[in-house]
Amino acid sequence: MEFIEFKKLLFKKALAKGFDECEIYYSNRESLSITVYDQEVEKYSLNKTFGLSFRGKIKGKMGYSYTEVMDEEAVDMLIENSIGGAMAIESEDVQFIYKGDKEYSKVSSYSDKLENLDSQALIKLALDMERESKSYSDKVVNIGGCSISYGNSNYGIYNTNGLELTNKSNLISAYVVPIIEVNGEKYDGCGYTTANCIDDVDPKAIAKYGVEEALSKVGGKSIPSGKYKTLIYNEAMVSLLGAFAGIFDADASQKGLSLLKGKEGQRIAADIVTLVDNPLLENGLASTPFDDEGVATFKKEIISKGKLTTLFHNLKTAHKAGIKTTGNGFKSSYASPVSIDPTNFYIEKGNKSLKELTEYIGKGLMVVEFAGLHSGANSITGDFSIAAKGFYIEDGKKSYPVEQITVAGNYFELLKTIEEIGDDLKFPMSSIGSPSLVVKELMVAGK
Repeated sequence: MEFIEFKKLLFKKALAKGFDECEIYYSNRESLSITVYDQEVEKYSLNKTFGLSFRGKIKGKMGYSYTEVMDEEAVDMLIENSIGGAMAIESEDVQFIYKGDKEYSKVSSYSDKLENLDSQALIKLALDMERESKSYSDKVVNIGGCSISYGNSNYGIYNTNGLELTNKSNLISAYVVPIIEVNGEKYDGCGYTTANCIDDVDPKAIAKYGVEEALSKVGGKSIPSGKYKTLIYNEAMVSLLGAFAGIFDADASQKGLSLLKGKEGQRIAADIVTLVDNPLLENGLASTPFDDEGVATFKKEIISKGKLTTLFHNLKTAHKAGIKTTGNGFKSSYASPVSIDPTNFYIEKGNKSLKELTEYIGKGLMVVEFAGLHSGANSITGDFSIAAKGFYIEDGKKSYPVEQITVAGNYFELLKTIEEIGDDLKFPMSSIGSPSLVVKELMVAGK
């Protein structure tokens, strides 16, 4: 059965069964992943997935169901499962099927240059990344991983209120993990890129980045325990920002699971900090003109010059708060209920180069990597105690690599003690981005 025919039949039968209004969300995805090892294709994986979810409002409650098949049996199954789910709900939360907005922004999330890609061209790029890594330095003894992937998706929302929305996106991503050996010790690094055109995938540059990162770790040692003025490198700050993104979730706040409850309008960070959620970012990994409830998305400052402006809201939490949704109602998959997520989420860049930030530190620590964030970070209290790697800074320059340390602090306090922000905003294969920044101090447990 074709989609339009399926949609018409589903809506007709659902309304006849007593639904007041209902909605279809569909997702059609294709992905190609190629992994190489020792100049041979190790894995070639092509996946195509289609899924469709139905939700409907009946007797004031919302029922959900989903399918991967479009036929008349699926129509009846969706309706019956949704009715059963709705009747089992005990929550009094008001649910919504959105009527739509007057305008939706145009978003750059799809590149025509990635249509009809030649898989042989992708294989060649992957082989070139591996070869360039090995030829860049004679210290490269192995490759921990080398892969290139292409993905595209087409998704949309239709409902009985007349809403009809569709969008599509595509992207190439590639990475290589060179392993070097120096004096019997092995170190790894990772070179990577995301691109909207195959010509933008530069195997030599990717290999260089990965090998140089591995070489930078040679000779690492611990440092004495104590408090250090700290420069957090952009990639490390991205991982920290991602680990604590949930504190800005209005649903968590309304359930008492975020210390930011009721803090809108209050200062929660240094004056120089502006934290942005931008679903309209050109070629952003999470750019979209609408959220999964059909709400038009827009760029917003979550923190504006240190003050908390808003939390992330979907229709349900916004109704509870008596405000307009921020357009952050998203599903983790077509089969999931609507929750809350950021889109392209980042700290606005400053005007200091990494060299200037290092000079500003004078003497202290540069953290380039955090490990174990999900087990060492408490998103409710903001406390974290996590393994880290980086460099010791003396006389405003990197002195030697640092490893075998644990960095501890509190995320809420860290935001307030940011002293300088760099101009090197980066999204490392992620929809979360950050520039490098300097914080007043962090507690380090070392030797």
